[in-house]
Amino acid sequence: CETDKKLICVICRDAREHKSHSFIPIKDAVEIYKDQFKSSIQSLTKNKLAIQEMERQQKQKISQVREQSQSLESCVTSQFAELHQILVKKEQHILREIKEDEEKILSPME
Repeated sequence: CETDKKLICVICRDAREHKSHSFIPIKDAVEIYKDQFKSSIQSLTKNKLAIQEMERQQKQKISQVREQSQSLESCVTSQFAELHQILVKKEQHILREIKEDEEKILSPME
């Protein structure tokens, strides 16, 4: 039954329920649906390939962001290590000056 898109037997074809419906042979229906099925498969395959490409690009972007983040973290850590070293040297220099000044002041007093 083309109207209901169902397979029916000869007895059902002549029944009141399908009286005004149109019918086609199974072989013709198979060809029609086979072509529709092929078209749907092609469309789905095309969509799947597009989605896989988008997924690949997304994974690549994620990888790039992670690499950039790690690079930035490394750079920040390196710069802070340099600044820390500079501050330690500055601290030692100032502490030496304080000791020297202390000795200069205390030496004549002793």
